[in-house]
Amino acid sequence: AEDPGRCLDLGWAGAGVVEAVGRGVTSFQAGDEVSGMPLFPHFPGGYSEYVGAPARRFATKPAGLTHVEAAALPLASLTAYQALVDFAKIRPGQRVLIHAAAGGVGHLAVQIAKALGAYVIGTASAAKHEFVRGLGADEVIDYRAVDFAEVVSDVDVVIDAIGGDYYDRSLRTLKPGGTLVALCYDVDPEMRTRADEHGGTADFMLVEPD
Repeated sequence: AEDPGRCLDLGWAGAGVVEAVGRGVTSFQAGDEVSGMPLFPHFPGGYSEYVGAPARRFATKPAGLTHVEAAALPLASLTAYQALVDFAKIRPGQRVLIHAAAGGVGHLAVQIAKALGAYVIGTASAAKHEFVRGLGADEVIDYRAVDFAEVVSDVDVVIDAIGGDYYDRSLRTLKPGGTLVALCYDVDPEMRTRADEHGGTADFMLVEPD
């Protein structure tokens, strides 16, 4: 990636127990177990003993998850969901290419896209193919052995959390009107022009902690 550090979850999210609520807060009360992205995009607060943030930055922790699991979920899951649903607006039957399909955002994006009726293609190392297929991917490509741009085409949506030369190679897979969602790098005017030349659109998406 052009800046791999931008893709890391360095305490942006967390989970814990509500210690107290402020005036007017009715969604939670002391003792509730919650998780969320309390201060994003400001300085992380996930490693703090106490964090204060608006109530809308939190959600009730699912009873079936530990606090560690719940703390790992908000950033990756919200990124995957918002990229597919809010940004790309995927529809049943569309073809979706997800890079790093076994990664934090990728493995959730595979499941969400499949649940929404998409045909899912993922890139991953060979050792992770069984895992990605188990999540629901229809095709998995070993990016170390094959140039995905040579074997994938007519894609409606690309979810790219890698960057670098993946950007232009991914554009080659898009069908006219397709969308590339960049998660870890900015899409400058020149890059946007190259997307236009391929008949598609591309832009950076920053997750919202809602």
